[in-house]
Amino acid sequence: MKRTADATFAWVLVFIAWHVVWALTGLKSPSPSDHEGNTRVLLQISQMAVIGMVVVGVLLPLALHQPWGRRIPSWILLWAAWTGCVLLSVRGLAGIVDGLVRATGLLPKGLGNLTTAQVFGSEHPSWWAVFSSSATDVLFAVGGVAFGLAATRFQRAHATSAPVAASNLGKEGRPLEDQEPCGRGKREI
Repeated sequence: MKRTADATFAWVLVFIAWHVVWALTGLKSPSPSDHEGNTRVLLQISQMAVIGMVVVGVLLPLALHQPWGRRIPSWILLWAAWTGCVLLSVRGLAGIVDGLVRATGLLPKGLGNLTTAQVFGSEHPSWWAVFSSSATDVLFAVGGVAFGLAATRFQRAHATSAPVAASNLGKEGRPLEDQEPCGRGKREI
């Protein structure tokens, strides 16, 4: 479990570093200041949600194997890991498919019915803009795989042979038989 969680955390660090490179090279995301009314409000809400997801994404891989993570009920950690898996996978795969159908001419406006100029800000985007967009899509998909593997490993490590009644749960939200007398829970190998 530790190696999988560490690999997922390493992916998070690469993901953050990639976005720093993205920003430093002049590629930009939609900014609320460029919009008015409802669109502006939706972009602001979206940005706050993304910041929240990044914070959870940074802490979650650590919580899956660090001692402080045992204070969080395992179902919350598992739910968050699977949610990350699904969101990152869908975003990554949708971007990859959109790029492929646009590049091959199968759907010249891609999956979102947007022209190349609408996506990249130019009818003839630079090599860097196309590469960074494709690399970002692949990075999202790899993150989905990483969080899926972490969720699977965590789920296997915390599986019980029979359903646990609520009365058999200790203060940490884990089955009593999984807890040592000191209440810290079993150490994972």
